[in-house]
Amino acid sequence: MISKKNITKEILSLKENIKEHCKIFHIEKNEVLHSPHEKLEQISVVLKGRLKVVKFTSEGNEQVVKYISEMESFGEGLIFAGEFYPSFIISEKKSEIMEISKEGILFLLKNNEEFLITYLNEISRKMVNLSNVIDILIIKSVKERIIKYFSLLHKTQNSDVIFFKSKQKIANDIGSVREVVSKKIKELEKEGIIKIIDKNHIKIINKRLFE
Repeated sequence: MISKKNITKEILSLKENIKEHCKIFHIEKNEVLHSPHEKLEQISVVLKGRLKVVKFTSEGNEQVVKYISEMESFGEGLIFAGEFYPSFIISEKKSEIMEISKEGILFLLKNNEEFLITYLNEISRKMVNLSNVIDILIIKSVKERIIKYFSLLHKTQNSDVIFFKSKQKIANDIGSVREVVSKKIKELEKEGIIKIIDKNHIKIINKRLFE
């Protein structure tokens, strides 16, 4: 039977089998965990805190690509590619990170079929998400990013009433913060574009914008 666990839960449930390949890091707010000058040779799991994936413009301005919250992981797609980190990984607040080396992941892939299936599912899911994120991030306005985000959910759920996990999840996915997302969603309601049903649902009113 295919496991319904995500990759983070799988790693944590199996960490005793690979403890010699695991390291725990404690980092302070605004500390750089990894940079584009380093090769990506491990998978990282956020045990506590929150990280942000950041690129810097030629003018030195910070552009947040996404946030990585507690019990989320990163690095699955590049660990075997011999590539460098594509962005800076910076702690948004004091965080605890567990990192598993390439050797540890290889051990699990070779010896645990359920982990292998979960790993492949995770990579596939993140590839789809990355494509959607790129579509969203090329849009400069946060409000327009939210419309695009809801449009993608609308197509997936095939309903005018859209479920979303949380405003924090939206913020993570579109490279913003929860407070800004909450404010912009209220603005969309005032403009008659959507109707807020509850904390996890909105209804599309102006359907033309979501086509």
